[in-house]
Amino acid sequence: MDQRLPEAADDALAAPARDVLLDIRNLHVSIPGKGSSKTIIDGLNLQLRSGEIVALVGESGSGKSMTALSLMRLLPSAASITGGQVLFRGRDVLGMGQAELNHLRGGHIAMIFQQPQAMLDPTSRVGVQVAEALWKHRRPDRSSVKERVIKLLADVGIPAPASRIDCYAHELSGGMAQRVMMAAAMSGEPQILIADEPTTALDVTVQVQILKLLDEQRRKRNLAILLITHDLSIVSAIADRVAVMYAGRIVEEGPARDILKQPRHPYTRALVQCSLLKADENGRLYSIPAAPTALATGQGCRFLPRCPTAAANGISAHCLEQEPQLSTYDSTCMARCWAVACNDHPAMAASGVHA
Repeated sequence: MDQRLPEAADDALAAPARDVLLDIRNLHVSIPGKGSSKTIIDGLNLQLRSGEIVALVGESGSGKSMTALSLMRLLPSAASITGGQVLFRGRDVLGMGQAELNHLRGGHIAMIFQQPQAMLDPTSRVGVQVAEALWKHRRPDRSSVKERVIKLLADVGIPAPASRIDCYAHELSGGMAQRVMMAAAMSGEPQILIADEPTTALDVTVQVQILKLLDEQRRKRNLAILLITHDLSIVSAIADRVAVMYAGRIVEEGPARDILKQPRHPYTRALVQCSLLKADENGRLYSIPAAPTALATGQGCRFLPRCPTAAANGISAHCLEQEPQLSTYDSTCMARCWAVACNDHPAMAASGVHA
C-alpha cells in the first residue's frame, strides 16, 4: 500500500479562491482562578475556508483543544466564552439558540476526538451509533438506513463493512474505531470537520492511513478541516496553512510549507528543532526549557521566559515591557515577535531571525 500523502501545500497554491466558512474573531475564553477569572484563550483570530486544511499547533496547555471546544460550544462547565465571535457563514455560533446549535453540530460542523474507543458507546453496536447520527441529521427513509450506514463505513475504508456494523467498540482496533467516528461525523454531510488529535495513540502506519482518509474526504467533499495537533510531521504532510498557538494566542500563521521551512517566531523555530530529533554535540536532543502556561500574563512577550533568542542575546526592553502584535512578513505570513515587528531591535536582529 502506498503510504505517501499528496503535497497539500502545492494544491493550495494552485487552488482558486475559497469561501470563508468559519471566521473566528477576537475569541476570549476564561476559567475561574484565585480571586478572579483567568484567560486561557486571549483574542484569537482565525479563518477556515472551504476545501482547506488548517493545522492549529502547539504544546499541551497552549489552548488548542479549548479553542476547538469553543467553536462547538462544548466547553467544560468551569470555562466560559467571555468575548468575540465565531461566525459560520456569517451567523454567530455564540449567539445561537439551542435548537439552531443542535442543527449546526454534525449537520454543518462535525468533530472527531482523540481516543476514539473511549468516545464510542461500549454498550451499543457501531452500526447503530452511525445510524443514530445519520438519522439525526439527514432523516433517511427507514428502509435505506442500513444500506447508507454500510456505505458510510465503506467510504472511510472499513473492510467488509456489512459485517462490522454488529461490532462493539471493544472489538475494534484504534484505527478502526477512529474510522467509525469519521463515518458518524460524515453522516451529516458537514462543511467543516474539527479533528482534535485524531491520530494520537495510533501506530505510524495507521496514522498515515487516517491522514490520507482525512485528505480524501477533504477533496471529495470540498471539506474544510481544522486539525488540532502537536505533531509537525502531520502538519507537513497534510496541512495547507498552519497557526502556531502559545499561551492562548496565535504567535505565527501562514502557509504550512513556508512556516515550517523558515519560521520567524522563536517558539515555532523551537518546535521545528524539537521535531527533527537531532542531538547536540553532547548527544542531548533539543528541547524547549521550562514549561508553557495557558494563562494570560502581564506585560511583555509571553514566550520570553523560555525564549532561546533572548537567552542567547539578552532581554530587550521591547520584549520585557510590551507584548508584540501579529506582524506580516513575506506577504502571506504573520508572527507575534518584535524581530518581525521592527528591524531596529538589536538583541533580536543579532540572532538572525529578524524580518
